[in-house]
Amino acid sequence: METIRQRKINLDAFASFVKANQAHISAIQILMERPKEWKTNVLEELRQNLRKNKFPPEKLQKAHERVYHKALADIISMVKHAAKEAEPILTAKERVNLAMQKFMQGKSFNEEQSKWLVFIKEHLIQNLSLEMDDFESAPVFERNGGLGKAKKIFGENFESMVEEINYRIAA
Repeated sequence: METIRQRKINLDAFASFVKANQAHISAIQILMERPKEWKTNVLEELRQNLRKNKFPPEKLQKAHERVYHKALADIISMVKHAAKEAEPILTAKERVNLAMQKFMQGKSFNEEQSKWLVFIKEHLIQNLSLEMDDFESAPVFERNGGLGKAKKIFGENFESMVEEINYRIAA
């Protein structure tokens, strides 16, 4: 069983890795410098790079729980905190709630749009990104009418709305 000290050493190694590779691994660079480009494929690239370099997200989560007393830290928080210690460590649910709060600020939504925003939140808590394809394949969207229904409900700004939500998740 790893001690807290060993986990701290692992997190220090992870921080060194993130800082050293920020310019070389595009997923880290996007997360740190260009969050408007955040998408599902970037998240997957990030996960693959971490695993390939012996930093599986599940192990990092356990280390964050032991060292920082934060259960279920999300991958975005772990990378951002490794790059800049002042960055907060959040769970996926906390990150999504903050992102959606910022996204909705100053906007008004009707009852049906609000219902769909709850579906989007549910999806984001599990996936940390949102794609147009998700509206055709994710059960929460499929059973409520899919992409066609979402486009009808949100109108012509739907794609830019999805982009803004992804930006808010990564920012």
